[in-house]
Amino acid sequence: MSDTTEAIEQVTSLSDYINKVRNLRSYLKNKESIYYRGQNKNFSNTLPSLIRNENYLNNEDKLINNFITKYPELFGDCQNNFDRLALMQHHQLPTRLLDLTSNPLVALYFAVERSNEGTDKDSDEIDGKVFPFTDFYDQVPLRQSLSDDHFEDVFLEFTLIKGNNRQFLKSPFSDEIEIESSLARLNGDDRNNVLNQLSQFYKNLSKVDTNDSTYWSNLYADMVNSLENKRNEGNLLESYENFNNFSSTKRLYHEIKKDIGDFENQINPLELFVPKIVTPRIIDQRIKNQQGLFMFVPFVYNYGFKEDGTQVALKSYEVQNRTQTRINILRLLSNSSDPQPMTFVIPHCEKASIRSELESMGITESFIYPDPSHIAHEISKTY
Repeated sequence: MSDTTEAIEQVTSLSDYINKVRNLRSYLKNKESIYYRGQNKNFSNTLPSLIRNENYLNNEDKLINNFITKYPELFGDCQNNFDRLALMQHHQLPTRLLDLTSNPLVALYFAVERSNEGTDKDSDEIDGKVFPFTDFYDQVPLRQSLSDDHFEDVFLEFTLIKGNNRQFLKSPFSDEIEIESSLARLNGDDRNNVLNQLSQFYKNLSKVDTNDSTYWSNLYADMVNSLENKRNEGNLLESYENFNNFSSTKRLYHEIKKDIGDFENQINPLELFVPKIVTPRIIDQRIKNQQGLFMFVPFVYNYGFKEDGTQVALKSYEVQNRTQTRINILRLLSNSSDPQPMTFVIPHCEKASIRSELESMGITESFIYPDPSHIAHEISKTY
């Protein structure tokens, strides 16, 4: 499966789209839920705006902390760092959160809407897209993500996740989500140090002879259960303890404990490798109407490993490609000998008519954006 090849389904009308959405159930192997992302412009990827822009990505912590400093009153009801990130995304600050919805009609609206009626009148000359996601991983993009740094031997460690969608569908109060939200707030040097230590851990784990078993999962359970005689093949225990006691990791724990005072200083490094779908708190009518969720896009270190084990700096496009492959772990894939991510394409010439059909179903501008300015704009269009 390549990063750019997709299984394309053309959508010509609302009824055509509804039928195609119904048919998606035949692609599911388990009891997955389906989530959708609509994009009204023909981007070549599904990356968040933060990751599309190298300068934003390099200053992720500054974007977050400067916004909090300038508008502290906005965050009075926030309970953790994910709440803060979700609120920033809500106010259109670039973050690593990717907007999703559980309502396919809402995603279709985003695929056919005009970004700005006054300044973006040519938006109907660009095809829209809808991308289906699930909360169960597919092994094809997961293997590809691991092979980027020659970590293929770590793949078996993810098998316990296969039948447990709770690993990918998280609440905003999840410890794993707090860990990654806090990592986004660390200064760039500390964040890169943590990511470097994680990469070294994956490299060390890939060298352990697991005999086709999930060695790390068992070792981590030993640590969580405070067993005295822990297994330690390949000095993996020391490798983890080095990561856990690293100064930048300790600063990460300090950031986490601002929100979770009784957090234990333990992180499962494999959790940070994969994307997660997060159900946010319903902070306003807009999130409720849009049936919104977020994907927390995982961190990709800007250095990778070559086959001989040496590290090499990654160019910006390589970081983006690797991030896209990680996102694809939760893309709904087609049923074929070479599975490809499913994509619905709405030809630009059909956008206006589909917007009219959606309006007849109550999926209107004022429903999607239930605030006075958008309601006023919708009223003015009727006269």
